Amino acid sequence: MTNCLHCDQIASSPLYIQKENCETGPFCCQGCVTVFNILKNKGLSEYYEIKKNVAIFKDRAPVEISSNQYTYLDNSDFQQEYSYLNYQKERTIEFYLEGIHCLACLWIIEKLPTFVPGVSSSKLNIGRSVAVISISDTGSFSLVARELDNIGYRPHPLKINQNENLLKIKENRINLLRIGISGAAAGNIMLYAISLYAGAGREYEQLFNAITVAFALPVLTYCAYPFYKNSYVALKNKSLSIDVPISIALIMGAVMGVYNLFIGVPENYFDSLTALVFLLLLSRYFLKIIQEKGLSTSDLNFFYQGESLLKSTSEDFSAFIEIHPKLISVGDVIKIVPNQIIPADATIIRGQSYLNTSLLSGESELQKVSEGSLVYSGTQNVSNDLIARVTSLPKESRLGKILQHIENGWSQKSKIVDITNVVSKYFVLVVFLLSLFLFFKEFQSGDMRSAFEKALTLLIVTCPCALAIATPLTFIRSLSKSAEKGIVIKDDAVIENLAKAKVIFIDKTGTITENKIQICDFKIHNDPEIDFEYIVHALEQHSRHPVALSLKNYFPLTKTELPIVQDFKESPGVGVSGYINQNHYLISQYSIFENERLVASFNVDTKVKKDAFDSIKRLKKLGLKIQILSGDKHEKVESLAKTLNLQNEEFAGELSPEMKNSLIKSSTHSIMIGDGANDALALNSANTGIAVHGAMDISLRAADVYLTTPGLEHIVNLIVMSRETMKVIYRNLVLSLLYNSLSVVLAFTGYISPLTAAIIMPLSSLTVLISSLIGTKELRSQWK
Repeated sequence: MTNCLHCDQIASSPLYIQKENCETGPFCCQGCVTVFNILKNKGLSEYYEIKKNVAIFKDRAPVEISSNQYTYLDNSDFQQEYSYLNYQKERTIEFYLEGIHCLACLWIIEKLPTFVPGVSSSKLNIGRSVAVISISDTGSFSLVARELDNIGYRPHPLKINQNENLLKIKENRINLLRIGISGAAAGNIMLYAISLYAGAGREYEQLFNAITVAFALPVLTYCAYPFYKNSYVALKNKSLSIDVPISIALIMGAVMGVYNLFIGVPENYFDSLTALVFLLLLSRYFLKIIQEKGLSTSDLNFFYQGESLLKSTSEDFSAFIEIHPKLISVGDVIKIVPNQIIPADATIIRGQSYLNTSLLSGESELQKVSEGSLVYSGTQNVSNDLIARVTSLPKESRLGKILQHIENGWSQKSKIVDITNVVSKYFVLVVFLLSLFLFFKEFQSGDMRSAFEKALTLLIVTCPCALAIATPLTFIRSLSKSAEKGIVIKDDAVIENLAKAKVIFIDKTGTITENKIQICDFKIHNDPEIDFEYIVHALEQHSRHPVALSLKNYFPLTKTELPIVQDFKESPGVGVSGYINQNHYLISQYSIFENERLVASFNVDTKVKKDAFDSIKRLKKLGLKIQILSGDKHEKVESLAKTLNLQNEEFAGELSPEMKNSLIKSSTHSIMIGDGANDALALNSANTGIAVHGAMDISLRAADVYLTTPGLEHIVNLIVMSRETMKVIYRNLVLSLLYNSLSVVLAFTGYISPLTAAIIMPLSSLTVLISSLIGTKELRSQWK
């Protein structure tokens, strides 16, 4: 087996370009050949040289040739909603691009201004596969989209809230400024602190203390403002968070340090406090950045089912214009072409075809439709053109109602409370009460200064900075390593949910089995006059019916020239027929006939994914209860369950989306894995929803996790990683509490002074930092 030169997928029937005694390839399909030629003609062949020398971030699919013109992108109403003006006052749209997989993609997308007229800038966020493209007054977004599509990156416009986007940019700049100031100040203060700890002379002590105060004040006021704000909000809501003791320690440390400066005492805590602020800001910033690597829920809200569609502009339905599904109205007559996702509920007024309803219902068998049939939003036309009249807007369809339920569910979905905040509620209260007790105990002896110092020592030495840093650091490592493997987690709290999971529900079609059918049990009854390869490809060369596609895959074409077919006929519900070399051939009802003589018969079935059996076996070993859910017929689900060695209670068939949702709601600590619109409600209701590679857009919106690369093995690894990550967090929690308990005893007995507390406070942070970096043996293997 060889890999395609363009998309790197296996080319089972490789194609080559022959030119001047030179052979270029292999290519897996004609689409990849087309893109190769386009890139070569535009002088962008360097793309392939770059691709050879860089890491592949994620797999990409073979290129599908599209006929979309994307003219709706130039519509003023559409631009008003989807575009915005950048800082240079240039019209800008953000696109999610299919097919982004390596740094060569980054190179070619950012070269867009050199070969597309009117493009002023093009920037790609490779982690999110989102391109930000701006055009001049002479530019056209439809031209940009066509060029992107032509070179293999199908674009999907994202609806961006400009004000929200600008606020987000401003917030990131402020965060980076705070990190920069605190880091620079902490570094300089550390230099002076080393001199003081090493025994600088009396003539330098006061000067160095004054300099450290000058460096520290901006950090403890401006940079630490987020901690004070979070603490204020928590106290206002009559709750305690981990930022409360941090804020108390920062304020008390600053007050005591300034006070010591004025009375001539050399001890201060600014080195530890500024380093704490810097590390906390840095860890929280990186955690936020990693969480934003994938498309956010708000981004996914603006995907639409299907792409552009054709709207009739004439009474005889002979003329059409291209519009975006957003602009559709009730009563519009639309043309639904093969392979198109139907954008709205409609009634067919002309044509016959087959629909794939598995994305909406879970039913794997194709549904025949004809004039007068009602077709639903979210189903897919697979064979012939259909003319249909829209009967309801997308948001009023069954799919739209499911989507609305999901949007409401996201706003109501309870979030896991960070374990560090749970601990801190009790920890803060205990430490604060102990500090007050110690203060009044010492104050009774008449020494106000000693009372204040010991209380401050206790507050500083028990500051939960170790826990505050270690938890996000552990999440950062796990989230970033997951993203590198194509597992995008929308929220770090999901890791805790996955670690607690007890039951896992798995959709059948598209998750355990492939969405595409395959030929099985092909039997030859009589030898035909010509090879089956030529019969199949000659008769089915223009057909997009799933059976036709599976037959063509079963008989790979080895030659480019096909025999001529005369009197060709294609009848929905019957099959295809025609004359080849004066012999009549018919492919119908899973049989092939030559001159009315049966020459072959076959069956079709969905292929079980190659890693399904081992993955389910491993999930069971992890102690998870398995349950396969499907909208498919009970007999088909039962047959699959037997293949996977599952018992009767471990599968259920003929389930509607609502029935799946009800079943999930009745289960606690559950995971739902799916890919279609029929899974969306269940994905949203589960404690953790996982959308697999190739999932429908609506499933991506509902899920907490989505896989950008195929394979159920990723889910096994994700659950193992989540459990091990929580083990590290619990270990860090124990280490931090042990350290703080020992510190309380030492502070009460007077064995440590404020200066000693300032020196040893970073030791707990260093301990849990090392613990987080080491992880566990299993976690290290997951991180590799």
